[in-house]
Amino acid sequence: MEKNYSQNDIYKRRVYASEVLEKENKEILLKGWASAIRDLGNLIFVILRDCTGEVQLIAKKDCKSFNEIKNLRREDVLEVEGKVVKNEKSPKGVEVQIRKIKILNKAEPLPIEFSGKISTDLSKRLDNRFLDLRNPKNKKIFELKSKIVNFSRNFFYERDFIEIHTPKIVAQGAEGGSELFPILYYNKEGYLTQSPQFYKQMMQAAGFEKVFEIGPTYRAEKSHTIRHLSEFWGIDSEISFIESYEDIMNLLENMVCYILDKIKENCSEIIDYFNIKFPKYKKPFPRITLRDSFKLINRNGTDLSNEEEKLIGEKVKDKFNSDFVFITQYPFESRPFYTMKNAKNKELTDSFDLLFKGMEIATGGQREHRLEILKEQAREKNISLDSIKFYLESFKYGMPPHGGFGFGLERFVMQILNLENIREAVLFPRDVERLVP
Repeated sequence: MEKNYSQNDIYKRRVYASEVLEKENKEILLKGWASAIRDLGNLIFVILRDCTGEVQLIAKKDCKSFNEIKNLRREDVLEVEGKVVKNEKSPKGVEVQIRKIKILNKAEPLPIEFSGKISTDLSKRLDNRFLDLRNPKNKKIFELKSKIVNFSRNFFYERDFIEIHTPKIVAQGAEGGSELFPILYYNKEGYLTQSPQFYKQMMQAAGFEKVFEIGPTYRAEKSHTIRHLSEFWGIDSEISFIESYEDIMNLLENMVCYILDKIKENCSEIIDYFNIKFPKYKKPFPRITLRDSFKLINRNGTDLSNEEEKLIGEKVKDKFNSDFVFITQYPFESRPFYTMKNAKNKELTDSFDLLFKGMEIATGGQREHRLEILKEQAREKNISLDSIKFYLESFKYGMPPHGGFGFGLERFVMQILNLENIREAVLFPRDVERLVP
């Protein structure tokens, strides 16, 4: 339906680049950046970019603003009035004949090339991230990331989960002290949260039964890899009255399949833009014990290295035609103290990692809900009971059997889009060296 706005209502009269095709033979108002300029003497072409895409503008010598257009610089901010005309040779099949142009702001010479036509070092791109993100391909990474957050939230809401928001400044880490970021909290020592784990479990004691959280976590890992960050976003969930950790794996694979189905339905344009194959997935995902996963690659160990995860991912793809696999029954020595030990073999745990194309994207399992056993397991890990007293208190008054998972949002995006470095899936990454911008 045609919108009827007064001629003076400039903001509402504005047309976006994605809408121009529908406005043939009409006078429109555009706003955006001069993405490219081609001066042919008596004819000037300008590609205008806004948040929805690009459109070709044309100025002939008889245009009143012709001299002003000749002085345009790339990335100048523009307001353009003109008429939409048909031109089959233009990218959209139409172009806008400029009637009037206003330069809202001038751009200085650019410090990096962000069009993608010339390769630029990632570190330099991140130093100039606000420019780097003007590349439509880079912007689409975050369009997809935003959609995934929305799809995951809908998944939980449809199943009557409660969204919670746990503290990001804490007195004790859930995973251990070596990866904590200490902060001065008034006259006390505090830390940035490693995980919402303790608080998710406390919500089970509170009787919430089904909770999820989407938020940042912090790990002081001195890792210089393509898959590690000091600040990342997780999708966490915890549920009560489970029968076994199989219930948690079922919940997680249902969430992953739900998100992937929604991406197929709603984000095919983004997937096509990256020219990638969509992940192979089908419920139930393959489930392999850690011991058997090592047999797949003829190795031994108590935890998987990055290289071993990749090798297992390749083997699983060949054997099961799946990009996803659960690795189960990790030894207690490589899992947090709150993980439930396996009933048949106390050296193992009822826990898992989910690998996606050979990279761990989620960790979870059943938690130990019996207070005395939990205390004993904390002692085994040399954790002071006084330091986790607030957490242990919640187990005294009726803690149900429960479990949950933590899911890495950026790693998921990285693997879907086949990004070379996880930092590409973060607006302003934080790692061992980078604290700005």
